[in-house]
Amino acid sequence: MWNVPATSLTMGGLLVGLAIPVWHVTRFGGAHIKNHKAIVRDSTEFIPLVAGMAYGGLATATTSGLIGAFTGFVTFLGNGAGSFAMWGLTGGTTTLNTRANPLELDGAGNIILLLITVAVIAAWKPIPQEARSRMRVGMFSGILLGLSATLGGVVAATIIPAVNNAGAALVDAIN
Repeated sequence: MWNVPATSLTMGGLLVGLAIPVWHVTRFGGAHIKNHKAIVRDSTEFIPLVAGMAYGGLATATTSGLIGAFTGFVTFLGNGAGSFAMWGLTGGTTTLNTRANPLELDGAGNIILLLITVAVIAAWKPIPQEARSRMRVGMFSGILLGLSATLGGVVAATIIPAVNNAGAALVDAIN
């Protein structure tokens, strides 16, 4: 019923996924051209963006349920918006799929994803508004980049097996 697979990313979706961190890094760098000593202190601004990207990348590893439907919807929007932008601005086509065979979380890995989701929801209200907006766009970017060959490959090779193993260890410890 809620199976909206997010298994295909066009080059337009990849553009949107990459544009978000590029935008934030460029704005940060531009704001610190004259005050380069504050770069290390102010780099904490990236924590919500990176945390959102990490959660979004992990969320793409599940293809069903509400989280899978949400990642599929975000991928659909990102592919459409990026493809429209590329076609409108460069006249280029974006039909090439950058990834089509994802590794998925198993049942035990989905437990870990749901526990992380509970933690994100529980911590959402106390997070400052500016950090929330960065985390939201980070999630959007992470979902799109989680389907890319590079970040998605790293997630598939390392994070997904680690989350599946952590879930299995949790289930074994309780049973």
